[in-house]
Amino acid sequence: MAKTSIQKQLLKGNKFNFIFLAFAALLETAIMMCISIMLEKIIAIATAKDLEGLFRQGLVFLIMGAVATVSYLFLMKIKPAFKKRALKQYKNNAYDHILNKSISEFNKSTTSTYVSAFTNDVKVIEENYVFAPFDILTQITLFISSIVIMLLYSPALTGIAIALSIIPMVVMLLVGGKLSVHETNISNQNEGFMHFLRDNLAGFSTIKVFKAEDKIKGIFKNRNNVLESERAKKERTLVLLMFLQSLTTIVAQFGVFFLGAYIAITTGAIQASVIILFVQLMNSVLNPLIQVPTLISKRNSCKPLFKKLDEIIKTEDGGKKESVKFENSVKVNNLEFAYGENNILNGIDFEFKKGKSYALVGASGSGKTTLLNLLAGRYQEYNGEINYDGKELKSLSIDSLFEKMAYVEQNVFVFDDSIVNNVTMYSKVDEDLLNRALEKAGLKALIEEKGVDYKCGENGSNLSGGEKQRISIARALIKNAELLFMDEATSALDAETSSSVMNSVLDIDNLSKIVITHKIEERILKRFDEIIVLKNGKVHEGGSFDELMTKNGVFRSLYELS
Repeated sequence: MAKTSIQKQLLKGNKFNFIFLAFAALLETAIMMCISIMLEKIIAIATAKDLEGLFRQGLVFLIMGAVATVSYLFLMKIKPAFKKRALKQYKNNAYDHILNKSISEFNKSTTSTYVSAFTNDVKVIEENYVFAPFDILTQITLFISSIVIMLLYSPALTGIAIALSIIPMVVMLLVGGKLSVHETNISNQNEGFMHFLRDNLAGFSTIKVFKAEDKIKGIFKNRNNVLESERAKKERTLVLLMFLQSLTTIVAQFGVFFLGAYIAITTGAIQASVIILFVQLMNSVLNPLIQVPTLISKRNSCKPLFKKLDEIIKTEDGGKKESVKFENSVKVNNLEFAYGENNILNGIDFEFKKGKSYALVGASGSGKTTLLNLLAGRYQEYNGEINYDGKELKSLSIDSLFEKMAYVEQNVFVFDDSIVNNVTMYSKVDEDLLNRALEKAGLKALIEEKGVDYKCGENGSNLSGGEKQRISIARALIKNAELLFMDEATSALDAETSSSVMNSVLDIDNLSKIVITHKIEERILKRFDEIIVLKNGKVHEGGSFDELMTKNGVFRSLYELS
């Protein structure tokens, strides 16, 4: 299987570290082979009572130990550096791709899918993939070197050793393939578990209010059991591999030792020191046969994870698109949109002119938020047309639209950071512009009380709903956009503050405003150039406040009910 684009990030700019680690693997093999040969020579020297030869072997051992020490000291620096760079680049590149996705592309996967890719999947890749090439190289060179040395000492006993080693290799190949299946299943189960966990923690207050703790606990335990059962299957496979590894190693080593002793006794063709050498080298023959299939299986188990991440970070290449221009108007023609089989918009026709203020009103479910999201380029799976100065939105660059617009939502997301960073979105902003935005959004009192560096908490947990909405409004005003979308942006504010903030927004010149509101306040609505009343996904009526009141239609009913 060819490497995926995200997979290549592990090695990018990491080649020096990779080459040294490969060299270290070869050096480790050489040292282990030298030690095995030295043991054979020392036994032979001891048998011959050669004291001078023993001292020579001791000197060789000291030189070899010095080389190994220097190598391992360098390895202490290179190995962590290789892993750090590999995983850092892997995650950075993946995150860059995710943030480059459009909103509609992002929403095709759940948040838990992304979180799982950065937690469970990265851990598996770290454990099973990053250092696997070096481990495999070490094992293969150990195997080849051991066979060569054994052949030099006794071709006959080498043949016996190879024959005995085939059995564990076959067993490992049969069992090791199951690991890839287990890793894929664990990743999928973990993704679902994370989605459930995040969803329920977010809805904690709802669970408590409706006394659903026991039901949720039951679902949690069931999902947790499925996930841990899948992990247990993997562990059982690993335990089986370890057992078979130990069993086949003992059998093979005993077989070489027994048959070597038989040859020595019956023919005298092999010395005792050579038998010890063969038993020692059998570890370097058996371990590769056992470890390499396992390492390859573990490494292959990561390939579905790479492919999965490549799929979720994939962005559609629409080619270079023309920038959005908003010099005259944005016009919708026969606009239709549905969530699945549920039709939300059913043929809307309207023109929003530059520099004007529009209020969208209507009962819940009439399509107001959907229309706003479509105008803002958040979804592109619609029928009909959205034309900015006569150019269809699908043919234009959405990023260029985001540069011209600001969006204030009812449910505001606030980062676990300072008030000022949440308002400026980590950008450097002119102080006068910042102060004006804070003033118009009604944030001055909060700043004076708590300071601009006050930590907002996870999703604004240290703030009230109204304070979060003010931050969102200031965030939009500071952008100096040409087009402002507001979706129930003052719903959590008291009537006086809401009126003050809306009047500040409506006072801004050269800013086109499209505002969703449930607050049918005469003083505010009279300031809009036009009020658009939606019903059943269609524009039911439109006009100024006074015009709509004289029609005795849906708007007047909404006003009287409010």
